[in-house]
Amino acid sequence: MIYLPIAVAVAANVLYHVASKSIAPEQNAFMGLVVNYATALIASAVLFYVTPHEKFLVEAARSNWACILMGLAITGVEVSFVMIYRAGGEMSTASLIVNVLLALAMLAVGGVFYSEQITATKFFGAVLCMAGVIVLSLH
Repeated sequence: MIYLPIAVAVAANVLYHVASKSIAPEQNAFMGLVVNYATALIASAVLFYVTPHEKFLVEAARSNWACILMGLAITGVEVSFVMIYRAGGEMSTASLIVNVLLALAMLAVGGVFYSEQITATKFFGAVLCMAGVIVLSLH
């Protein structure tokens, strides 16, 4: 069951980065986000109504601080990639570098806040990731 969501995540991320790099450079980045979120709002509302759910207010009441934090985080992710690409970042490496650094950060977060084990294999993988970022950063 995990392979379909992974495939969707990869495909959506490819589209995401193509779109981020293709936003008109003369457009205010935050207006681009307004259009992005309006589209996401409509798509999410349609998907909410076509999937099994409780009444709207019941589902809305289940939201907590994490939903608001996620909205703020998504805003940061989106505007940062627009800015990376506007600054000349290459699609072939910018996303890779950010995601490797993210993976390293999540290794620490998982270990510190969620008691996940940081094994020798994970540590060695993290060292390889850091080496990869260094190699990718050389021009």
